[in-house]
Amino acid sequence: MKKFISITSTLFFLSFNLSFAQKKNLDSLIQNINNKDAYIVLVKTMSPRIYGDPANSIVAIGKKATPELIKILDNTNKGIIAHFILSEIWKDKWDEETCCDIRNFNNEEIIIINGLEIHIKDNILYSTIESLEINQQIWKKKCQV
Repeated sequence: MKKFISITSTLFFLSFNLSFAQKKNLDSLIQNINNKDAYIVLVKTMSPRIYGDPANSIVAIGKKATPELIKILDNTNKGIIAHFILSEIWKDKWDEETCCDIRNFNNEEIIIINGLEIHIKDNILYSTIESLEINQQIWKKKCQV
């Protein structure tokens, strides 16, 4: 019986440490992403894309990363990349936007990718804080976080 309790305790301790380590790793990865790691491919559809090791590592973590990503969706420096990462993780929930509904306003292009209004000026992607906050609420409802 003591051996069983010892094994059970060890397994609990290991799983707790692995979970903690993964959370710490995710936090570190999120610190190293920003909207410069996001881009859009315009062909028959408008596809959100990401590049860089931190962003791809978060995608590899999968749906477990969702709550931490949702927390930063209203961040003006990370909100778009977080949206693109979530779009990749949850791609079974989205249909790619048909290309190319692009509006022009004040020397910038405005498109909508998976519900988020994105402005493009000088090849830099950004969203307004209002758009980011609305998008955050949509993701919270969609993923029940």
